[in-house]
Amino acid sequence: MPSMGPVDSGFLLIESREHPMHVGGLQLFSPPEGAGPGYAREVLTDRLMNTEVSTRFRMRPAEPVGTLGNFRWHVDPVVDMDHHVRRSAVPSPGRLRELFELTSRWQGSLLDRHRPLWEAHVVEGLADGRVAVFTKVHHALVDGVSALQLMQRSCSPDPDARDCEAPWALRSPTGHERSVSNNPFPGVPLLSSVWRSGVDAVGELVSIGPNALKIATRSLRDTGLVTPFDAPRTILNEKVGGARRFVAQSFGMDRFRVVCKTHDVSLNDVVLAVCGGGLRAYLQELDALPERSLTAMCPVNLRDESSEVGGNEIGAIIAGLGTDLADPVDRLEAVHESTVAAKQTMRELSPLQILLMSGFNIAGLGLSMLPTYDLVGRPPFNVIISNVPGPRQQMYFNGAHLDGLFPASIPLDGLAMNITLVTYDDQVDFGITACRSSAPSVQRMIHHMEDALAALEATC
Repeated sequence: MPSMGPVDSGFLLIESREHPMHVGGLQLFSPPEGAGPGYAREVLTDRLMNTEVSTRFRMRPAEPVGTLGNFRWHVDPVVDMDHHVRRSAVPSPGRLRELFELTSRWQGSLLDRHRPLWEAHVVEGLADGRVAVFTKVHHALVDGVSALQLMQRSCSPDPDARDCEAPWALRSPTGHERSVSNNPFPGVPLLSSVWRSGVDAVGELVSIGPNALKIATRSLRDTGLVTPFDAPRTILNEKVGGARRFVAQSFGMDRFRVVCKTHDVSLNDVVLAVCGGGLRAYLQELDALPERSLTAMCPVNLRDESSEVGGNEIGAIIAGLGTDLADPVDRLEAVHESTVAAKQTMRELSPLQILLMSGFNIAGLGLSMLPTYDLVGRPPFNVIISNVPGPRQQMYFNGAHLDGLFPASIPLDGLAMNITLVTYDDQVDFGITACRSSAPSVQRMIHHMEDALAALEATC
């Protein structure tokens, strides 16, 4: 039995009825020309169920319920595909609203730990004739980005291709399947690697103190730099229940590009300003808008695009959302100022220091989940907004066109709403997952974000 890494074990340990720890993705497909009424059933039988399952999707905790945690995986030799791949239908009138209600229920229900930790639902009955596939995978098996990449790799840019396989299908040794590591703690470097980098790490740790002091000083004099715990307390930072609400929407990429060009800002800046405008209107409707601006934790690529040096430099920054500003341009300028200040600060650090400072930005979320913390402490930030790069061209699954790819994320105590977007060719697909009680009527966010984007377009 393969060993389970401490991170994977941690995701299982903190899971509860109120905190399902799986990530999901909703794909919308237009059937190929000439597809009959049995298309969804044919896809289910021919492509999704009749396949050899990869090792990753045959893994379950060896001890399904462990009070002290789970430490080993069990790999099932046979997978009950009737349990994992299910055919469903939306109730009449078959709108996206009914589809999102189904998705909300699935996202709020726990996976069975006595079976491999994933499910897929093939959904028919939409009034416009499209077919949806909702897949959920436990965070102990894959992270959100990896899950979306698996779904993307199951598709092809060729509309005539008919050899597309399910995300959980076994791939060739030269393919994309991730093998089970011999490292007893996957995700943690082997001792030899740690030893080799130990001397350099000590030097980095010694220098983090002066840099942290410099960042603290800058935060006091630079109004653009937002740091953890600058966030006001909102209804989004309360305890969460187990029920979820999921909504999604596609926006044309050209709409964002026009605003970017007019105001000389990045796509992420416009995304954050649109989310900020949406949150401002949403909280105003609930009479719950604080005077101070909400803040967001955002995973970002910190590498200078003009640099010829390859590789990735990923960090987590805290950005202001300008929810205290009524004017859309003022809000966009405030967002841009905060992201530029955060990125500039990060670029002055080494890769290890970036990792440590990003960890500090995220660590506050763990504090907010402690008992009674919400009674005495301020939230580290109000919401997570993640931008995940998707396919850069139109994709198909055995001739069916992929119309949208909408991520479903994980709300937690102190984080009742999670916004994730995927850039797909010429569109931006938003998925919003929220606690049904702490963030009521979250479907209104989609309308408010549309209004916020339209207000920015009106300034161009």
